[in-house]
Amino acid sequence: LIAPNIGSYVGGDITAGTLASGIWDKDEMSLFIDLGTNGEIVFGNRDFLMSCACSAGPAFEGGDISCGMRATDGAMEAVTIDVDTMEPTPSIIGDEGQKCVGICGSGIIDLISELYRCGIINAKGLFVREGKRVKRDAHGMGRYVVAFPEESETEREVSLNEVDIDNFIRAKGAIFSAIDTLLKSVDMTVDMIDRVYVAGGIGSGINMKNAVNIGMFPDVDLKRFHYIGNSSLTGSYAMVMSNEAEAKCAEVASNMTYLELSTNPGYMDAFVAACFLPHTNRSLFPHSIQER
Repeated sequence: LIAPNIGSYVGGDITAGTLASGIWDKDEMSLFIDLGTNGEIVFGNRDFLMSCACSAGPAFEGGDISCGMRATDGAMEAVTIDVDTMEPTPSIIGDEGQKCVGICGSGIIDLISELYRCGIINAKGLFVREGKRVKRDAHGMGRYVVAFPEESETEREVSLNEVDIDNFIRAKGAIFSAIDTLLKSVDMTVDMIDRVYVAGGIGSGINMKNAVNIGMFPDVDLKRFHYIGNSSLTGSYAMVMSNEAEAKCAEVASNMTYLELSTNPGYMDAFVAACFLPHTNRSLFPHSIQER
């Protein structure tokens, strides 16, 4: 039993995930986002469904990040930073007293959002404030130290540098520009989104406010966001257990239109515009804040 694929980079996992999300049976305009190395996106309702895929890279799962790791014991999954002292208050996965080993995807989102909110980095992701936690190498590249060696489990520094931030900005830029291009293909705007369903391993830990603050997700009412877990597995299980669900999955696939971003003339411009915090067009993110 295999769920049907839609296009080159939108496979059966997304068909099954769309089935699980239920957006195919709703009147509301819904956005379904499956986060991973590839970001797959579906938009529509019971009347139509549009899909696309973008290459986000492994940054959401801690890859391509110098101190990145998966969401396991020792991973910083969330953090706040004091705007005046620039001191972090991290949340570490594991038992009480667990020290930091690295930073997982949700922690990276929080950290970049907090660095931007506190004015420690600028819209390009470059460090513009100095302090105890901000260090620079021999070439002047800045980094923010989450845990000094004496504060970490491995007795090695845990930090996020400008290359890490640039990698993540490109990953989040790929996601938002794909959403933007998909909406424009049907002559719609983010204001028309009634619900946003987020799936994937990283999704459960995401602070949606911080994801919006850095321009990763559309700036809509946070109450519209819903995390639905491993939607591909949920949809696949439904297909195994029900002939009706299997038939509905095939129907969903046949009714879905695939948009190939690599040949879309506007996608690259949208991607470049999204590779800033939060975006080159600040009017798209009225709730993104910088306190200093």
